[in-house]
Amino acid sequence: MIYHCEDHTCNYWDEGEKLPERCPQCGRKLLRANEADMTGDDWTALGNTLWDAEASDKKRMVDCFRKAAYLGSAWGVCNLGICMEQGNGVEADPVQAFWLYQQAVEMGSLNAVCCLGVCYQYGIGTAPDAEKAAELYCKAAEYGSPRGQMLLARAFHDGIGVEADAAEAVHWVRAAAYQRYGEGMYRLGVCYEYGDGVEQNWEQAVHWFREAAESGVSTAMTDLGYCYEKGRGVEQSWEQAFSWYRRGAECGYPVSMSNLGLCYKRGYGVDQNWQEAIKWYEQGAQCGDLQCMHNLACCYERGEGVEQNEERALYWYRRSAEGGSGDAMCNLGRCYKRGHGVEQNWQEAVKWYEQGAQCGRLQSMNNLACCYERGEGVEQNEERALYWYRRSAEGGNGSAMCNLGRCYKMGHGVEQNWQEAVKWYEQGAQCGHLQSMDNLAYCYEYGEGVEQNEERALYWYRRGAEAGSDYCMYCLGWNYSNGEGVEQNMTEAIRWYTAAAEGGNADAMHDLGWLYDHGEGVEQDMKKAICWYERAAEQNHPAAMNSLGECYAMGRGVPRDLETAMEWYRRAAELGEAMADYNMGWHLEQAGKLSEAYAHYRKAADGNDDSAWWALGRFYENGVVVAQDGKEARRCYETGEKLGSVKCKMRLARCKLLGIGDRREKKAGLDLCRQALELAKESSEKEDYGYEAEMNLLRRTIAENES
Repeated sequence: MIYHCEDHTCNYWDEGEKLPERCPQCGRKLLRANEADMTGDDWTALGNTLWDAEASDKKRMVDCFRKAAYLGSAWGVCNLGICMEQGNGVEADPVQAFWLYQQAVEMGSLNAVCCLGVCYQYGIGTAPDAEKAAELYCKAAEYGSPRGQMLLARAFHDGIGVEADAAEAVHWVRAAAYQRYGEGMYRLGVCYEYGDGVEQNWEQAVHWFREAAESGVSTAMTDLGYCYEKGRGVEQSWEQAFSWYRRGAECGYPVSMSNLGLCYKRGYGVDQNWQEAIKWYEQGAQCGDLQCMHNLACCYERGEGVEQNEERALYWYRRSAEGGSGDAMCNLGRCYKRGHGVEQNWQEAVKWYEQGAQCGRLQSMNNLACCYERGEGVEQNEERALYWYRRSAEGGNGSAMCNLGRCYKMGHGVEQNWQEAVKWYEQGAQCGHLQSMDNLAYCYEYGEGVEQNEERALYWYRRGAEAGSDYCMYCLGWNYSNGEGVEQNMTEAIRWYTAAAEGGNADAMHDLGWLYDHGEGVEQDMKKAICWYERAAEQNHPAAMNSLGECYAMGRGVPRDLETAMEWYRRAAELGEAMADYNMGWHLEQAGKLSEAYAHYRKAADGNDDSAWWALGRFYENGVVVAQDGKEARRCYETGEKLGSVKCKMRLARCKLLGIGDRREKKAGLDLCRQALELAKESSEKEDYGYEAEMNLLRRTIAENES
């Protein structure tokens, strides 16, 4: 049964076994049709209703258009041509489509004029002829066809068959928009958004996006949502942005689905809801939207809104990457690099970084550069690394700016140039890159590549600290603790050390532990001291391990346990902590294990531990384990004194007085001994092993030689 709306302006036609009560388009009464009385346009209207039908109904659609064409409907002939062009319900035949468009044009179809122009533009069923296409677009446009006006606008915009003229393009877009043509209103909004052929005007952009959105254009809904999100041409409102993204998503537009998912993910304009975010990402991904695929992959990788599943993450990263998403290429490369969801494969990682870099993805460029620099998955090549770091940095990637600066600092792939290093650190820092801020502050602090400037160093340490860099927090704390570039303020020092330590900085953990250990700037609290030492030690911080060893050796904050102390010293020494070797040597010496003690003292001295030179000097002075050698003893004391050892200074004064390793100078020696003793009384070394005994020895030596 064929039926139609009683309102002929509605032009709704359909067929079925039963006659519905009301027209789905306008709500008016439906009437049964007599096939014998149907016109060609009636058959075309019925065919149009079947346009989006299942494949089994496509033949019926084409039959309707054939009947329409037979009855002389230009509309039906044109639609039959479209079916032939697209292979919709019939085998594609572009030549036949072209001929049908020509016939429809002769019969007066404006849409056919547009279709024929498209055939000439793209060479569908005929040889390409851009000028002929533009001529046909112009004809349709001047007769008032909004589609023709939009095609002509595109021709003027891109210079297809006519000389490019952005202003003329806008003229025809405006003509279509004034006819309430959805695409025309949307495109006019885009022109105002980008200032394309017209002066940029966000308010006008919003106006036309809204007009198009209200007429059902889903892309306009998305762009209007974006304007509300960013506050462009309208007061910023996440609630309005969310509303328009939802409308666009419900209309089936994948970009809106992606944006709507983001709103649910982050709670923008709506209560955070991970399940809703996943739902919209999945719908967008199923629609083929690359960003939705990428976002869905991120959720699976991190277990956000779904159970963590690295294999599913890899699947969606791959789908998105193979579709051309640079972000997904970069993340897929990272999965291969780290073996997430797939066996680790550096060559595959480099392949995807390379593809992402070629797509202009800045992070892929940076990652590819890292691979070339380190020889990971590709032969090491510092020049190629520099090339990609530079490409990424010049594109605005903060990480690449920092890495490029490091290349100039180290002379990797380029001649060393501190000024260039500072330039790129500065640019990275201005982009908000934390490591760049760290490095730039260091350059100012030590005058590398730039004039030394404690104030500028402090400025960047503070900027980095406030932005979340635990290293900058630590350095800022250190400056306050030591009064470097700022007035000493232990309260501020503790505050920044604590922030850095809680952010995971092991140096800050150790220094904070030391302050609690010694009650400097804070009330002594051995429980907290041990806690911070242990947390730093868990990160293999050698100084913290040594400090823990000292606590166990002296029973400070923990039960005295020399065995545990020696274990911490051993672990610290293996990581290069010279003081730990010295401490091991001291306890071995006290236990009578002199050869082992000497070996540790020697290793500590090689690491420039000042107390180790004092210990070695004693061994040479007294012939312990080694042959007695006054000159070597004196040399050891001199080395330790240059490193700041007061114990070595006392021993060196004693050598001068007693003539150890050189001729005796009693008067000058006594003066030096008295000076050393006074200095020793005020020294911070007083807690060192053997310090009190060393002072007593010097007192006796002075007393014995004063008479």
